[in-house]
Amino acid sequence: MERKWFENAQIYHIYALSVAGAPFMNDYAVFEHKFGVIEKWIPHIKGMGFNTVLFSPVLKSRSHGYDVSDYFEIDNRLGTSDEFKSLVKKMHDNGIRVLLDSVFNHSGRDFFAFKKLQQNERNFANWFSGVNFDKRSPMGDQFDYHTWAGFYELPKFNLQNQEIKKYLLDAALFWIDNFDIDGMRLDAADVLDFNFMKELRQITKEKKTDFWLMGEVVHGDYSRWVNDSTLHSVTNYMLYKSIFSSHNNNNLYELAHCLKNAVPQNGLPLYTFLDNHDQPRIASNISKPEYLFTLYTLLFTLPGIPSVYYGSEWGIKGVKEKGSDQALRPYIDIEKSADYSNDLTEHISKLAHLRQNENALKYGKYLEVSLEYKKPFIFERCFEEEKIYIAVNIDEHETFINLSTRFNGALLDILNDECLQDTRNIQIKPYTVKILKECKT
Repeated sequence: MERKWFENAQIYHIYALSVAGAPFMNDYAVFEHKFGVIEKWIPHIKGMGFNTVLFSPVLKSRSHGYDVSDYFEIDNRLGTSDEFKSLVKKMHDNGIRVLLDSVFNHSGRDFFAFKKLQQNERNFANWFSGVNFDKRSPMGDQFDYHTWAGFYELPKFNLQNQEIKKYLLDAALFWIDNFDIDGMRLDAADVLDFNFMKELRQITKEKKTDFWLMGEVVHGDYSRWVNDSTLHSVTNYMLYKSIFSSHNNNNLYELAHCLKNAVPQNGLPLYTFLDNHDQPRIASNISKPEYLFTLYTLLFTLPGIPSVYYGSEWGIKGVKEKGSDQALRPYIDIEKSADYSNDLTEHISKLAHLRQNENALKYGKYLEVSLEYKKPFIFERCFEEEKIYIAVNIDEHETFINLSTRFNGALLDILNDECLQDTRNIQIKPYTVKILKECKT
């Protein structure tokens, strides 16, 4: 069976404006030329073992990128359309696919149709949801309107309106035609119109047969979004929450329960992560730094499409401060990456390369094997005739596991390239993992 490229994807998530060192607010006056700064990251991304990059919004906006001003122009704080096109080509030349974070649920207040509405051109009222000329908005407009999550800087589109729907779908095709992108993350997909997503799936597939659509969904039945007619994947916030809280509470039953209910037979290829541009850095979200090693091992060995947020491979910290996400989105000088690299960086890179080489970790079914309090959590990934066992010890004490009933011969710990002859007493040190498969003679 031929596999789609996104089933093998290992994603590196970049918040483009910060990585480029762009100013936070846009006065639209000056063109910067920052894509060359991002280009310098390519050797690091490729060397770490990632084959896909997700860019946070790169379209023209007033501030953080999710308040889009123009859906057909690259943000002038980053560079020109030709410069972005060149960057995508260089990514492709290095075997790296490119995804764009796309905002179809709402715009910014500088979007031309909203400006027209502010000028009392009421034929644009149907472009937006809930426009009410009998009320004034908190921003001083002569009308009220629906927003994303109550943020009046983000007026919500009315995607029942054919004009705005056509505008946005044309924009999506424009990005494929002009920049040759390989997929999109749909911002706020959990409140995005389903018919719009289905039309987007159809037209992008016709344009590029293996185009990938992944949606930001926090709560709900993920199968409503992930199916043959809507999206290929969504953000697995269910796993995100359970994976770190189960560590902090030394209670891997929470993670196992989540996996039992969310993973085994539904086959949904969900986007998995430990942090992102909206959530605290995982190094700030755990009670023990040693957990980083087991957490990232789980990220790359559990079912899903793993994603690492830029900088977290070095264990950097960051939390929201006074309601601002800026601390989660720092500028990092990639030319100093050798100074940042540590054991965690090497561990993540080893996991990324390992997953690329093991079909059981990419495609295999998941099966819980063993779980006892303060004992290793053991699970199996099985694909065709290949089985891999992952044993995770998050306790402060070493322990031993017995896999002799499952294997007759010696086992190879493919994480540490170590052959284990005695499968009855496999030592697992504190805060470590074994990734085991049968030794080939």
